[in-house]
Amino acid sequence: MKKILLLLFILNQFEVLACDICGCANGSAFVGLTPRAGTQFIGLRYRHRTYDSHLNSILLKTRETYQTAELWARFYPVKNLQIMAFLPYNSNHQVLKYSGTEALKNGIGDAIVLAHVNVFNTFLDTTNTSHIYQNFMIGGGVKLATGKFEYGYEDEINPNFQLGTGSTDFLLSAIHTIKSHDWGLNTEIGGRISTKSNDKYRFGNRINGSLTAFYSKAWGAFSMMPNIGAIIDYGFRDIKEGVRNSQTGGIATLANAGIELYYQRFNVGFSYRLPVYQNLGEGELKSLPQYGMNLTVNF
Repeated sequence: MKKILLLLFILNQFEVLACDICGCANGSAFVGLTPRAGTQFIGLRYRHRTYDSHLNSILLKTRETYQTAELWARFYPVKNLQIMAFLPYNSNHQVLKYSGTEALKNGIGDAIVLAHVNVFNTFLDTTNTSHIYQNFMIGGGVKLATGKFEYGYEDEINPNFQLGTGSTDFLLSAIHTIKSHDWGLNTEIGGRISTKSNDKYRFGNRINGSLTAFYSKAWGAFSMMPNIGAIIDYGFRDIKEGVRNSQTGGIATLANAGIELYYQRFNVGFSYRLPVYQNLGEGELKSLPQYGMNLTVNF
């Protein structure tokens, strides 16, 4: 597939943007590998993340599972401008290991709108005879407070176990793709600038990046693109009632592998992420392997 274009979001669910490392870390948009260049699409993505938290506590140790089913789409309102939109539905499940007590939250998460501008793009240049194709995009967006956020009300629900962050945040990102023959490399970097959720809480800013190598091969109307790479995500500490919350923020590096399959207007993809290094919430949070899948239709 000569004209595959790999774009970004963020952020996260960066968190931006890459992975969801600290609890819900709601509001990141990680685009990753997207369907064929120059085409508009609409589709669904599913992400499954699991964490062990309060590792040094016998009574408070929990297993937390975050599942997200997300409607996402890409549009080209004008030449060289890409708009992407994400609307997630979250299902959060928490089990207190000592007592077996469970908590469950289901509902709409924080919607994201991202815009990217092509700084340069040689993928669609028919005069290019070098067999080396590049694309560089920069952009940004906004995360809206559409998900329910309850911290500081009623039972003081854990701020990391929320459907949304309760804040309108701003996203920045840059994406570079280079491809020669059937091989390519995609680089992303992004960040999230958070605003106050309410008078009691503010989630920390985030910065992240990814490096993904891929191989693409086509057989008529069918093509495939296996890929492998690494993701790094750094979160600054949250601010709780004016004081930085030491059991938030941190850094995680994950190895990532996946495959994208294309047939005519349809694309299906699968991905798996394995944490290789992490220091989250001063050692109180441990990310377990994550996986996801997507289905899109081009139009």
